[in-house]
Amino acid sequence: MVTRRHFAEGLLAAVCSAMLMAANPAAAGPEIRYPGNYYGRIDLPLPQSLGHLEKLIGDTDNFEPIKNFSANNRYRIAAKPIGRLDLLLGKGGKRVVSVCTGWLISDDLMVTNHHCIPGKGEDGFEVISASLLMNYLQEGDTGGVDRFKVDLRPIETDPALDYTIVRVDGNPGRKYGTVPLGARDPEGREELFIIQHSAGKAKRLARRNCRADKATERPEEIRHFCDTLGGSSGAPVFSDNDMALVGLHFAGIQDQVNFAKRMMAILARSKIMSRLLGAAAPPPPSASPPADSGWQAVQ
Repeated sequence: MVTRRHFAEGLLAAVCSAMLMAANPAAAGPEIRYPGNYYGRIDLPLPQSLGHLEKLIGDTDNFEPIKNFSANNRYRIAAKPIGRLDLLLGKGGKRVVSVCTGWLISDDLMVTNHHCIPGKGEDGFEVISASLLMNYLQEGDTGGVDRFKVDLRPIETDPALDYTIVRVDGNPGRKYGTVPLGARDPEGREELFIIQHSAGKAKRLARRNCRADKATERPEEIRHFCDTLGGSSGAPVFSDNDMALVGLHFAGIQDQVNFAKRMMAILARSKIMSRLLGAAAPPPPSASPPADSGWQAVQ
C-alpha cells in the first residue's frame, strides 16, 4: 500500500530528478547504443529501444536530407567537412557502438564533443576505436563514402566546454575542406541551422523552427530550439543569416530546449583553433605599396 509518506518521498525524488536534468542536461539520457558488430557498417539499423542525449523539440522532426540540396547550395557546401564519428566502446568483454558528429578544421584535425572522445561514461564503457565517416548522404547508397581512422588521444580537450580536437588519418580535409572558424554569439531568437548525423543516419539539416533562445543559464552556453537526436553530439551550430559559427551542440531536454557550448568561449580557450583562425585571416592592407614592387593603383 502506498502511504502518504511513500508518495511524498516519491514526489520529492521526481522533483529532484527533474531539477538535476534541468541543471545538467547531459543527465537527460545516454547516447544511442548499437550492437558491437555494427562497427564499420555505414547503414546502422536503429535498435528497437532508443536512448539519446539530444532531443526533438516537437512531436515531429524537422530534419532535411542534405542530399536533397543542389551541389552549389550553401547548406550542401557547409555540410561537406562534417561527418559521422563512429565509436566502438568496450567494458570488460562487452562491445557496443555509439555515434557522434565531427567536423574538420584542418587537413587532419577534427572537432567533436569531449563526451564523445575520450568519452568515458558513468556506465564504465570506454572508447577503444573510432573512425570518421565522410560523404554519407543517403541510406542504402555507400558509393563515394570514405572512412578515416581517428586517433583516440586528444591533442586538445576541455570537459567543461565539452570539446575535443583529435587527429584524423588520411588528411580528409584536403578532399572535403574545413569548417570556417569565424565565430560570434547569436542574438536572441536568431535563426540557426545544424548539420548533423542524427540517430546515425545520413547527413541531415535542421533549420525549420531552429532558433537561439533569449535566455541562458551559463555564460559558456547557448540554448536553442533545433531538432537533434543521439548522434548529433559534436555538431556545429551556425547562424542561418550569415553562416557564422555560433555553437557546438552537446545536449538537450525532450520537448523543451537544446544546448550548445558557445564557439566564442571555445575559441577563447583553444590554442589550436585560435592559431588556425589567425592563419586563415587575410593580412591587413598596406597603407602604401612596397618599393619596387611593380604595384600600381587602379584608377
